[in-house]
Amino acid sequence: MVAKTVSVSIIALILFTGCSTLTQKEAFSSLENLASERGISNLQWIKTAQEAAMVDESVRALLSAPLTQENAVRIMLINNRVLQQMYEEIGIAQSELVEAGLMRNPLLGYSIGRANGITTSTLSVEVAFLDLLWIPLRRELGGLALEETTFRVGDSVLRSARDAKKSYVDARVAEEKVALNRSILKSHEASLQLAVRQYTAGNLSKREMLKIQDAYQHARIESMKLARENASAREALNTLLGLYGEQTHYTLSTEPLKPTESVITESGLEKRAIANRLDMRSAIKSVDYAAMQAGYTQNTRLLDEVELSLESEKTTGEKRFNTFGIKLPIPIFDFGQARVSKSEAMYNQSVHHLYERAVTIRSEVRERYGHYRYSYDIAKEYDEVIVKNNQQILEETQLFYNGMLDGIYELLEDQRRAGEAKIEALEARGEYQKGEADLEYTIGGKL
Repeated sequence: MVAKTVSVSIIALILFTGCSTLTQKEAFSSLENLASERGISNLQWIKTAQEAAMVDESVRALLSAPLTQENAVRIMLINNRVLQQMYEEIGIAQSELVEAGLMRNPLLGYSIGRANGITTSTLSVEVAFLDLLWIPLRRELGGLALEETTFRVGDSVLRSARDAKKSYVDARVAEEKVALNRSILKSHEASLQLAVRQYTAGNLSKREMLKIQDAYQHARIESMKLARENASAREALNTLLGLYGEQTHYTLSTEPLKPTESVITESGLEKRAIANRLDMRSAIKSVDYAAMQAGYTQNTRLLDEVELSLESEKTTGEKRFNTFGIKLPIPIFDFGQARVSKSEAMYNQSVHHLYERAVTIRSEVRERYGHYRYSYDIAKEYDEVIVKNNQQILEETQLFYNGMLDGIYELLEDQRRAGEAKIEALEARGEYQKGEADLEYTIGGKL
């Protein structure tokens, strides 16, 4: 039987290395807090069939009413399976953190031999004792890896929320363009019907009638293109929201897409983005991890494994013979130089990546702000000038037509121009709202 002192030592080691660590639920709560600070809430990590059923019920409830942009983001956050895959990376990192705090299991060996009526039995235990000394450093490395993963997944959540907002705007704009285009198509139909009657009566040349017919056919083709665009935009939204089957039969809200009354200034946005962007924080944690990993590799380059062993041998007719031993690696062929240089290269790589992230983020802020600012100006110009001007032109043409100073073709043409101006204004408002979503993500939080 192995000596009691050895058993007590092993138990002490197990108790020492088995201390509690962060749970997966607590790790996910950290992600929820990061998202909440940036205006994103109600994340859901689906771990069981019951939770999946609850998500389906929530999605069904949200789709029962006309879908707003806010509810589209809510559905995406709980139902998008790409995000669910990303959440599992937190579970993987948390599991690796737990594993980093554990010693390798001791090896228990037993052998028996018989010869000439003599039996010899040997019981041995081997413990990787030096492994115990590296546990605090490994756990610290695991903690940094978990933090880096949480920031990286958080960045994916924010990017997905941005994409859902933009996809919703695309679907709304595409659907409303189809509706607005109907009046334009009807105007072309009216022109063609009138032209055919006039041509039949001999009051319109064939050339003019054919021109009007050609314009009508092009209007029909444009209507088909808008219908195709609408179908594509809606399916893009369905994909982001994780919808299929009957879930896709929802209606979109008809609340007007309008720019806000004012826009923010560019001052301080770069600094805010560097401080708040989660991909930036992830890059910083990667540098910290690489630096610590390089130190760990340097410290263990020559002596990374030391094993303590105990053998208890019993031979028939003799007393039990106990042997204590130690096993040390001898650095003859491998001095760890390759591992050290590799860890240093990985550290340098992470530093360069951090620098690249900072430069790219600052550039993105300037680019996205410019798009946001000019999109606002364009949308405002359409709403306050172009649409109103075309409406006034149509009203004036109506007066001229009523006074028999203009013909029906002039009236129908101005009706079409007014309708086209509304479509262009709608597209401009959509671009502004997408620019706003892009800028929010780029600076790492609500405007």
